[in-house]
Amino acid sequence: MGCLPMAQPCHTPEGTAEVCPSTPPVAVEQEGAASPNLARGRPTSQSSTYTHTDGISGISGYAVDGNCDGRWIARSCTHTNLENNPWWSVDLGREYAISLVVVKIRQDCCGDRIQGATIHVGDHTGDFSKSSFTCGTITYLENGSLSTILCNGALGRYITIAIPGQVATLSPAEVEVHGSNSVCRS
Repeated sequence: MGCLPMAQPCHTPEGTAEVCPSTPPVAVEQEGAASPNLARGRPTSQSSTYTHTDGISGISGYAVDGNCDGRWIARSCTHTNLENNPWWSVDLGREYAISLVVVKIRQDCCGDRIQGATIHVGDHTGDFSKSSFTCGTITYLENGSLSTILCNGALGRYITIAIPGQVATLSPAEVEVHGSNSVCRS
């Protein structure tokens, strides 16, 4: 039995060391090892990509690049356009048993924008329909804070964050996914 690390090193645009989003100590069965961040550097997609007048775009991959700065100007945040049902998704490459998802909220503003976002584990990108498992809902958080959503071993290849049934923007700063190899389905 291992525990998730309290923090892990990551980079900032200037190359200085910083602490990545971390979770409170949560026990995760992982054959004696800490559960790795399965999302780091994996392919991502989102419902749309917002580009600000400053020329910076909220590219979906910013949420899994390890840049924990949390500010728009640091190119640390993903961002969709204002739209109905915005979503962001990461492809883990294969199916895993997902234990938890950690979302770092944008630091420079807009913490309220993620209120009501749901975390889904499924077999299709952007899937937050009935065919995916809903781990939980993010409630209002202060700018720069972390939300840890337990998924209790839900099986899936894709993790999707969505704000269903609302016209909204979605702009997480960093997303970590923790889990282990899935067991065979019966």
